[in-house]
Amino acid sequence: MDLDTKNRAGLVDGKLIESEKRERGTIWYLVTPAGEERALEEVQKGVAVTSRSGKTLALLYLRTLLGPAVPAAEEVAPEPEAAPEPAAVPVALGGDEVEDRIREAYAKITPGVGEWVTLTRLRPLLDDIDRSEQDNALRRMLLNSPEVHILAASIPGNLSPEDHAAAVVIGSEPNHQLRIGAR
Repeated sequence: MDLDTKNRAGLVDGKLIESEKRERGTIWYLVTPAGEERALEEVQKGVAVTSRSGKTLALLYLRTLLGPAVPAAEEVAPEPEAAPEPAAVPVALGGDEVEDRIREAYAKITPGVGEWVTLTRLRPLLDDIDRSEQDNALRRMLLNSPEVHILAASIPGNLSPEDHAAAVVIGSEPNHQLRIGAR
């Protein structure tokens, strides 16, 4: 991530990040507890962040939340007692594969690029992929792909129980809509 001197100085002076020069002149950033709190505030606002340093701080913090997760295949699930017909078992896929599947599912349900869809329409096309893998892929796409937008519903009172269940939580806010533009 490119963090220019002016924005970096403001974040360091505000004790929101610490920076350290390491070998070959690389600069490493560490988000402080105060920075984490401020980043969560920025993300929870649900509005565009006007300050470049505030947006950068929020992105830095969110990237720390996307550390490597334990693959679903390594989780130990209890043996079900006499279950009737087993449903489709979610499979563990790599992050890029999940992202590709999300893009394919999006393309199937939209008339064109850049159209808003609800996650309620998208999730059934991905039911063979573990839900946490879907959520992590959506968060990565939001951070790393400028053409991807994920938003909360504009009128939360109009959401169905299915809409609430399909939401991806980013920060502490449930988000219900997805738009993928052209790369």
